[in-house]
Amino acid sequence: MAARRVTYIVLLVSAALLHYAYGQYVTHYILLFLIFAPLLSVLLSLPAALRARTQLIGGDDVCRDREGHVRLKVETYGMLPPEAWSVTVKYENLFTGTAGGREKVRVFGEKLSEAEFKPDTSEIGGIRYSIKYAFIYDYLGLIPIPVRRGGPATLTVLPDKEEPVPEPELVERSAMALKPKPQGFSEEHELRPYREGDPLNLIHWKLTAKYDEFVIREPQEEIRKPIVLVMDLPVLYREHRSVLEQLCFINEQLLEKGIQYDLHYGRNQTHIASENDFDDFIHGVLSEPMQREKADVMFNNTEDALIYRIRPGRGRRI
Repeated sequence: MAARRVTYIVLLVSAALLHYAYGQYVTHYILLFLIFAPLLSVLLSLPAALRARTQLIGGDDVCRDREGHVRLKVETYGMLPPEAWSVTVKYENLFTGTAGGREKVRVFGEKLSEAEFKPDTSEIGGIRYSIKYAFIYDYLGLIPIPVRRGGPATLTVLPDKEEPVPEPELVERSAMALKPKPQGFSEEHELRPYREGDPLNLIHWKLTAKYDEFVIREPQEEIRKPIVLVMDLPVLYREHRSVLEQLCFINEQLLEKGIQYDLHYGRNQTHIASENDFDDFIHGVLSEPMQREKADVMFNNTEDALIYRIRPGRGRRI
């Protein structure tokens, strides 16, 4: 577009000098045409500009050092496509506070087009893309016309899973006893004689046929100590990342066994009962600046709670 502006200025100056030197009707009309041509071009471009839209579309979550994508979509509903789109996108890592810079996209002669960005996924965090500037150019390519900017889009770079050394035996240490499970089935069960009101689906038919009396397979569930995970929040990013990676590993081990736990992250306390709870927690952490508050261990839990503190590069039970 800069070359077109230079060409236009050269033509305008040349026409002015020609008109000044000769002063003929033809040179007069040429000069007027060159003066009003940009205005006419802008008027012809306005329908496309008024109906133009820009939109950022976030990609799926990725683990660190995996490839991720964020898309930019531009479209207009005018009868004619604009001469050119010019969209400048900036991005930043919300967790580390690192600003990644800007990227400019130019699209020529299209009513609908998409461009793709590949974020830097070498560090964990929520990477937010937002549109800084969005223009379409008139048909002479001289004047940028601002168009509506879409909202930001975020791609979350998740921590990998890092096994603490030594690995905590939280599943084994938290188990205390078994008790009857009110509903459903369980891998653990207890055999007992039939009692009035027992459902038929709990009857152990093979043993019933063997002993010639009804035998019930009663589901059992474990009684466990409350599990509390306390996270240290180091100042250095790499140590902080290590704590989150260990948390991801421990969370997977516990939720695979259906074990709920309490999580203390700085002054925030969260109860994790499902993968959705943990996803909400980790996304909330990575979409804010990295916390550096010390963990508060003075919380209200039963005295027999199993407390495990996650530290950089390792963890330990307290």
